[in-house]
Amino acid sequence: MTAIARFAAITVSLALATAMAPAPPPHTDWVTMRRGTCTYVGRSDHTYASTQKTRGGCLGHAWVRLQRRDGALSRWHHAPGFKKISTKPGRLSTSFHKGWGNGKVYRIRHY
Repeated sequence: MTAIARFAAITVSLALATAMAPAPPPHTDWVTMRRGTCTYVGRSDHTYASTQKTRGGCLGHAWVRLQRRDGALSRWHHAPGFKKISTKPGRLSTSFHKGWGNGKVYRIRHY
């Protein structure tokens, strides 16, 4: 086999190995929010964001919003115990979470 043929074979092998390699798993992160006896957990990856009340009997809702990589910012979404919103895979840049309407906002960034 000539040097050129060996080089071509190696190049094709590398290209196939790279093309068939699995995509890395999405970066998932979470924040914990506490207010009195209540605990909320915010979680997001590169596609979705959610906030959930995990403990306590306070009246605060679970609030969540997201910002896409193109800069577009969603409105706030909320529900009494759990709220999840999503965008197309890989487009979520930052998620925002809070455990009550005028509470502190916690942020998760994905780069």
